[in-house]
Amino acid sequence: MARTKRDGRLVKVDELPRRTRRSKYGAVIEDFLAGDMTYARYESSGKPDQVAAALRAAARKRGAAVKVTVIAGEVYLAKP
Repeated sequence: MARTKRDGRLVKVDELPRRTRRSKYGAVIEDFLAGDMTYARYESSGKPDQVAAALRAAARKRGAAVKVTVIAGEVYLAKP
């Protein structure tokens, strides 16, 4: 059987790196809460319904009081 040429290589590491998950939508929620805006429109290239769902999930995960709505195909955030 012929051996195939390998593309990768093995590199020794002392331990596995810790996983860090930082959601871009979580950062949007944090920035909105830190700012002085009561209402804001979030501009994105994503589909408005999907972006709004992701923003709602990020706000819920943080326990943030942020209302996310889609109006006329635009995503809006509001502080109560």
